[in-house]
Amino acid sequence: MKADTEEENDKEEEDNQGELLFAVKAAQQSLPEGVSPQMGEILAFIEGMAPFLSKDTLILIKCCSCDNYSPSFFPGEGDFGVVEPRAYCHAKKQPLSHLNLFTIAKCMEHSREAQKKLLELANSVVEEDLRPALADKKLYDRNAFASYDVDYRIIQERSMVCIEFGHKDDGDFVESGFKICILRRLDPGFDEDTTKIKTVHKYGRSVIVVMAARQIRRQMGIDEVLEGIAEKREMDIAYL
Repeated sequence: MKADTEEENDKEEEDNQGELLFAVKAAQQSLPEGVSPQMGEILAFIEGMAPFLSKDTLILIKCCSCDNYSPSFFPGEGDFGVVEPRAYCHAKKQPLSHLNLFTIAKCMEHSREAQKKLLELANSVVEEDLRPALADKKLYDRNAFASYDVDYRIIQERSMVCIEFGHKDDGDFVESGFKICILRRLDPGFDEDTTKIKTVHKYGRSVIVVMAARQIRRQMGIDEVLEGIAEKREMDIAYL
């Protein structure tokens, strides 16, 4: 049975590579006169890469930053309760296994704009909410045996933006181990904590996921600040 599955996978991969090679050769033969020599070089490059490009490889290259694709399969519209290790296209509402290589390759549904808005939201939360609210708070650095003014670093990941709390030391950012992440939808990267997020997350809203020890949160009085941010910006909040 396992051997049959492997043979099917190998055949599908060969079909995908054959599709790509066929398309490249057709494009090479139909290039009009006077076209830039670089176009020929690009097609030659793709032809050389074709034997190494399977559908899974293309998904990894193309779809990791696309918010319409999820590295997990949600069986129903808006149903985020079940996470399975299959890939699903939210734009086309089909499992990626049902889409051929070209459908995936030509998909233009990348949510650059949505990612940009998420980054802008994180910057706004830092500058308009966190800095003023925590201006008189200090973070204690156990390694330096000293307390410092709170500073922030924003890191954008595939489906979320994380705000790290820390301080500056000679221009370098020193992490405190305290961070919050802003998500548009559930991310399977949280593993067993996904259930905790799901219990507070309303469909269609962003959610603030707080990752910090309760002692640090109490010391800084951060819970009240974050609850205020969530209410003001119509977001949900989860404490891990």
